[in-house]
Amino acid sequence: MRQIPEGRSALSIGMEWGTRVTAIGLEFALPALLGYGLDRWWHTAPWMTILGALLGVGMGMLHVIRLASEPQGSPRRGQSKSGGSAGDGDPSA
Repeated sequence: MRQIPEGRSALSIGMEWGTRVTAIGLEFALPALLGYGLDRWWHTAPWMTILGALLGVGMGMLHVIRLASEPQGSPRRGQSKSGGSAGDGDPSA
């Protein structure tokens, strides 16, 4: 498999982006679905659905903004430049 300049395979980068997109989609959808379930349980329609939708849009947009403001090519949180994890005892991480 062809290696990307940062030392990761294209499959690895594709899986990372797939995970990010899935997480953002769930952040948008799940709060509204949970609100719908609470509305049916508590008979408060449509208030919990609206609250869940607003909460989901807020969380999803915050994630999109954070993703867009992340510097290009910087290591993700919990990763050091050497490839180890943040908890491996390396003070530079």
